[in-house]
Amino acid sequence: MRRIQTARSGRREFIKNLAALGTCALAERMPGLGVLPAYATTSDPNLRTPHESDGPGDDQLPYHTFIPLVAVGEAPQGAHGPSKLGLHTINSIGAADFVQDVYEDDAHVAIVKAVNEFGFLRLVKGCSPETLTIGRSTAVQGVSADGDPTQKAEWVMDQHMPRWAYEKDVVDFWEVLNENDPPSIAGHTWLAQFYIAAMSIAEENGYKLALFSYSTGVPEPEEWEAIAATGVFTRAGQGGHILALHEYAWPTMDYLWGVPFEGQPTYPDRGLLAMRYRYLYEDILIPSSQVIPLAITECGLDPMLRQPGQPTGDWMDRFVAEMTWYDTHLREDDYVLGAAMFTTGGGGTTWSDYDFTELLPDFQDYIVSLKNS
Repeated sequence: MRRIQTARSGRREFIKNLAALGTCALAERMPGLGVLPAYATTSDPNLRTPHESDGPGDDQLPYHTFIPLVAVGEAPQGAHGPSKLGLHTINSIGAADFVQDVYEDDAHVAIVKAVNEFGFLRLVKGCSPETLTIGRSTAVQGVSADGDPTQKAEWVMDQHMPRWAYEKDVVDFWEVLNENDPPSIAGHTWLAQFYIAAMSIAEENGYKLALFSYSTGVPEPEEWEAIAATGVFTRAGQGGHILALHEYAWPTMDYLWGVPFEGQPTYPDRGLLAMRYRYLYEDILIPSSQVIPLAITECGLDPMLRQPGQPTGDWMDRFVAEMTWYDTHLREDDYVLGAAMFTTGGGGTTWSDYDFTELLPDFQDYIVSLKNS
């Protein structure tokens, strides 16, 4: 987990660079749902495209990945459809029971992500086949953006795939790296080439990937433009892969909401932290017809982002309310598959202070309340 700690230190540095923008950061939340993105898809649950998994056991197990149809339209929509909140897990304590309890209430958990311990995802898929499952092995967490990206992709995939093999029929998508942030535009384009090569290797071996797994505040708009220019998103769409991003904030999820990038227009429907992905989708991918599904594979309140003068307190006292606000905005964007809240099962590990397992009954009530939305 040392790599993750290093990455979160990088997140802290990113927020320090934004301190000058934060003087009005704790403004009142937008009235209502704010300005909606000029993007719409059908919310009809019958119009979904199931992609069968390529792993062993498909003849016995009805496991599918349910990916909503994505289409650009003229009429914007507000928040709609079921909750997109789900779980990031460090171990399986309570996760499968939570998924089953929600399912027994005629709803489903949007997403469950597992780190290293993947076996319980068989239970998740067994009781809730529509739940998106994502796995990440810590065998390799980062690479330097140098050398031949294809050769490096081959080496990384060789480290991962033996650890993925047993659960390949119950894990929909696999994360390859964690919170890499190359120091230049050239580095990000190298990383895109790395993923283009990794996708080919994954497809040859029956896997689908969740690409990039960038941390909070990464990349910048000009870096996204260079990444998209490589064709990585078009290639991902051809192979059925998705994008993975992380979004955190502190002390509330709307910190730096409505604050623009330097030299960029001000948008009232996105922030420099939460819904930062809209800069990529609304400004680049939708206009260029390169949309692929997005999974937020880590999200939540991160005390490491605290700035001088910001409140501390027990973040769990406000966690359900904050994630409800976040989910309301996620539900405006049909290309978002789900958001894995960090974390459950963290007790006794480096991440004990982030463990919100005790709040699972509250999240069950919330998710079930939206089952007919």
